[in-house]
Amino acid sequence: MANQMMNASKLDELPAEARERIETLRLLFIERSRGHLEQIQELLALRKLPGERGAADADLMTLAHSLVGTAGIFGFQALGEAAFRFENTVREEGYSEAEFASAMADLLDQIKAME
Repeated sequence: MANQMMNASKLDELPAEARERIETLRLLFIERSRGHLEQIQELLALRKLPGERGAADADLMTLAHSLVGTAGIFGFQALGEAAFRFENTVREEGYSEAEFASAMADLLDQIKAME
């Protein structure tokens, strides 16, 4: 699997109870991250309304930032990188809608690809 949660040898050194807890947390992270898809879709619809783009973008950045901080811990480096790229794109003043769409598409693809 391309996404490795932790160096396998290090993970194998942990007691079984700790490995089980890490796997439980990893599954919860996946579930929570996939739950963000609906919220992202709502925010994307909201940002199309007059005067709502700034608030929607701020909420999207918050979601992305939370993924940046935790994705790597559970072995989803590509997701963390996509979230980081999206967050940085939106943070830049004057970003284009093409840049936004590309970064968002990558982020959505990474969330959907989680296993």
